[in-house]
Amino acid sequence: MRKSPLAAAACAGVLLISGCGSQEQGSAVQADDAAVEDTGLTVVASIDVYTDLVQGIAGDTVEVDPMVDSTAVDPHSYEATPQDRLAVENADVIIANGGGYDAFMTLLASSADKEEQLYQLIPGENWHSHEFDGTWENEHIWYDLDRMSEFVLDFADHLGELAPENAEFYTENAQALAGDIDDLAERNRQLDAEGLNYFATEAVSGFLLDDTGFDNVTPLEFLNAVEHGDDVSPRLYSEALDLAEEIDLLSFNPQTETQQAARIRDAAEDADAVVVEFTETLPEDADGFLDWMDANIDIVEDALQEIR
Repeated sequence: MRKSPLAAAACAGVLLISGCGSQEQGSAVQADDAAVEDTGLTVVASIDVYTDLVQGIAGDTVEVDPMVDSTAVDPHSYEATPQDRLAVENADVIIANGGGYDAFMTLLASSADKEEQLYQLIPGENWHSHEFDGTWENEHIWYDLDRMSEFVLDFADHLGELAPENAEFYTENAQALAGDIDDLAERNRQLDAEGLNYFATEAVSGFLLDDTGFDNVTPLEFLNAVEHGDDVSPRLYSEALDLAEEIDLLSFNPQTETQQAARIRDAAEDADAVVVEFTETLPEDADGFLDWMDANIDIVEDALQEIR
């Protein structure tokens, strides 16, 4: 299995991910330069976030396809299809988020004997125990813009190793894309939510909100249960309803909505907390990763104005 050096460092706090360079947001770079060649390489990824970023690096020099590309589907509980298995069998690079988020990808790679083609952003076993051990890590790392910037640069290097004839093209695109992501990260940090708190019905937006300075008051045990698709215990649910009456902002993920999450949202709205929605994957109206994250930052900025 191919794990990036940056991915290995992620456990120590160094993070990664990618976007689209100086081209229009969300659009793939086209390999018009005669020196840039169609490689014939095929890349498959668990979610469309990563395929969009790869297109920003490689343009039309590689074929890129996601397994999950709809906000109507919860990637946590996605079940691979026969077509997915065939795509993995034929892929030159298989991108998995890891951290227990998309275990179906590593299972597909293993069953196809393609571990060497697997690029996993969060290293280690791609699963997590249902038992809460007092610790929890947010697996939605594409909302960590610093991490995404590093991923883009590292994945360009990886593609350059597979197609050295295009290495300079990939590096230039990745540097431009990473710069755009860095600009978004700086804009988000400048919003300054110090002194305010939030509760999340699911952790997808955590990195983005944390970087603005919000205090996350969501119990880790609650987030652990939600990530497994479990109903939280009556004790945690009661605690969440109480917290919903005291928070400044509720972060809501409609892609993983449950009856419990909906009732927590109702409680927050009744207490006049600001409710904002964040999706797991690219919305239909988003023009790629950069446009999507820019819109998410707009949402946070509007929420801060409403709170204050």
